[in-house]
Amino acid sequence: MQRRTLRRSNRRSGLAGAWVVAAMLALAGAAAMAIDLGQLVIAAQRCQDVADGAALAAATQLPYEASARTAALRVASSNNSDATGWPTECSSADVTFHPPGTVLGETTLGPYAHAMNVTVHAPVEFSFARLLGLNGTTAHRSAAVVRAPVEGIPICTMWIAHNTPLNYGQQINMLMADGPHYSEIPGSFGFLQEPPGCTADWFKLLQAYGLTAQDLETSFVMVNSTVFAKTGVNVGNFKRALVDDQGKSRMERGTTGKWASDTFTNYHPDNPRIMLVPLVTYIGDTGSNAAFNIENFGAFWLEGINQGQKEIWGRFIEFDMPGGDPNSQLQSNTGIFTTSLMQ
Repeated sequence: MQRRTLRRSNRRSGLAGAWVVAAMLALAGAAAMAIDLGQLVIAAQRCQDVADGAALAAATQLPYEASARTAALRVASSNNSDATGWPTECSSADVTFHPPGTVLGETTLGPYAHAMNVTVHAPVEFSFARLLGLNGTTAHRSAAVVRAPVEGIPICTMWIAHNTPLNYGQQINMLMADGPHYSEIPGSFGFLQEPPGCTADWFKLLQAYGLTAQDLETSFVMVNSTVFAKTGVNVGNFKRALVDDQGKSRMERGTTGKWASDTFTNYHPDNPRIMLVPLVTYIGDTGSNAAFNIENFGAFWLEGINQGQKEIWGRFIEFDMPGGDPNSQLQSNTGIFTTSLMQ
């Protein structure tokens, strides 16, 4: 009886040992797979980071396909080394230019919208999964960037006639007072009232100094908005806002610090000298009731004022600002664009 019990115990011990070995092998396999899958996740995230960076680089050169493609590939190739983390791959075939009218998912590019799609790859070699016949795989991630004209801006309380000829880099007198475009309007015009409900007055919006998030939100105007003339503005008013106000004017701030070397062809996008101005059509009436319809917007680089002649000089530029709707169907080029990253 004792001998039979001992044999049964030995058999049970041998069975338990086999299960322990099997369990350990399973755990080791799971751990090994987790390591390989972790490598794949890291590689995929690296691809996404590089794709985002390359797409944003392309955005700086849109709508020009060749230069946008070059910018994207330059950023992608700079990440193809062990020194940058996980090496990635991106060829010219992985960079796709999309002209106006292209459908990207739920987005249809408008008449002046352009996009660039960048796909990045990263080969991943498995270590432990080789035991299961899986030698490796390739991670892929893509990013698309869309550049389109804006449909609305925080208002700068000036207006420029929509029929003013505007070409890139052209210097113009931004002050529309007494014509020549709307000579039939009596009085001194060229400035706008703040929108109803705006928490900042017209001077603060013109100077663009110390604006709060609420000021910007309540000053927002859109294409086809109706705006009204601001009367009683003299040279001293706009001179203080634009060129001379104890360091707070647009020119004073825009020519110091990080903006000191900015020009209208090479500037920081937050330079105070950049003025986003409604381009309008006169509707009717006079004085503070003179109404205008916003047709478009223009971005201008403030160059200064001629106090004696009551002139405000600026240059028409293209300008990119964050946010906006990539589905914008504006039928004309406002010169002010938004850049949106899509994945």
